Amino acid sequence: MKLFRIFLITVVGSLAVSCYNDFDMPAPAPVYNDETMEAMGMTHISIYDLKKKFGEINGTGSTNVADGLEKTMYKRFVLDEAECTEWEKQTNRYIVGNYYIKGKVISNDEQGNIYKSLYIYDGTAAIELKLTNGLYLDYFCNLDKIGTGEMATQWVYVKLHGLYMGNFRMMLSIGDIPTESLNSYGRPKFYPNSNINSPIKVRDHVFAGEKDVLTEGVLNSDGSNKNAYDVLVINESNCDQVTYDNSDGGVNYFGRLFRFKGVKMAYRGVTNQNGEKADQLDTGDYPSWICTSGTITGYPVEYLSLPWGKLAYSQDNVSLYGQMVVGFGDKGKTALKKSEAGVYIIRTSGYARYAGKIVPRDGIDGDILGIYSIYSKMANGYEAYQVTPCRFDDIFPTYYENMTESEAAEMEEWAASESDGGKIPDDAFYLPTTINEDDMDE
Repeated sequence: MKLFRIFLITVVGSLAVSCYNDFDMPAPAPVYNDETMEAMGMTHISIYDLKKKFGEINGTGSTNVADGLEKTMYKRFVLDEAECTEWEKQTNRYIVGNYYIKGKVISNDEQGNIYKSLYIYDGTAAIELKLTNGLYLDYFCNLDKIGTGEMATQWVYVKLHGLYMGNFRMMLSIGDIPTESLNSYGRPKFYPNSNINSPIKVRDHVFAGEKDVLTEGVLNSDGSNKNAYDVLVINESNCDQVTYDNSDGGVNYFGRLFRFKGVKMAYRGVTNQNGEKADQLDTGDYPSWICTSGTITGYPVEYLSLPWGKLAYSQDNVSLYGQMVVGFGDKGKTALKKSEAGVYIIRTSGYARYAGKIVPRDGIDGDILGIYSIYSKMANGYEAYQVTPCRFDDIFPTYYENMTESEAAEMEEWAASESDGGKIPDDAFYLPTTINEDDMDE
């Protein structure tokens, strides 16, 4: 018994010392690569080939409960068909195989405009990973180092078994189980996948790899070098290549990081600083506005719920996103639809650190860096081509850098004169029952 006690004390002491040493001097985290993934029995598949396995995205991206589950398409990653429900088998909602994907990180969520998402690009295509908060702490991406030849990103490796690829408004993503829940306006929705909110599950599926550079170059006017660079420069001469019709159903371009060079700010449906007002895009069919402002006849007041003139809006624990219209040349002013090449909606979140910044003046030129996407249930001529910047630094940077104090004060005064005094109306979220949900933004 005495010897047993001595042995037990020795073991416990060893464990305590081991734990202390691990905490005090933790071992470096493993760096994953193809060899380690293959050693776990997985087979690599490119992001492009994975997206093609999903099938048609046009018409399968609805979230409206009224449309039924058949219009909310997802694919479940399984090792064997036996893992699927009978309904999943009957509707072909699964992909069999022990696959993994890999890609360079091309997004940064530190400033909050990218939320719970990590975008990766592997040289063939890009895709969104729907994860959790604070991803910049674990997955490196320094957007200031793009094109410098310095380490700007790292590879990540994703185990797909047990996850779901879903189509949300014609954008594919990898995430957790599909859900039915209420959206921000309290309407029930079907969602084809969800965020992986558990850090344990994230660590079980998303593995950090080696650091690398991010290359940048101009897209050829015929799109022939679309995979030659990690970040593509889009301008007036090549923008017609990055539409749904000209990009292999969006597989090549949607989800990638673009730098739009020389786009022009275009106020639509709202009065600019000179008292001028251009028509809304898609007037009467799909609401289009800048910074969720302006008058939209026939739509509920929720669309009119913020003061005019902010990139996005956050007040009294209420955070609402904003939108800006930009275009190449005169496209931002003359285009009739959001689906026209060279017209883009810039998305900014009320949760972003820069939510209260004043919108740039109408007509100014500049550059925007952001994740390129589409927002539509189907390609029916009213889809919106969208750009989501990761940081405030990526939105017309030279405009804000060169703005004088007097110009800033002038814009603040003008924005205040066009607002409702800075308060969200008490009835801001009143929803008339006569409005068709298909016409409502989500």
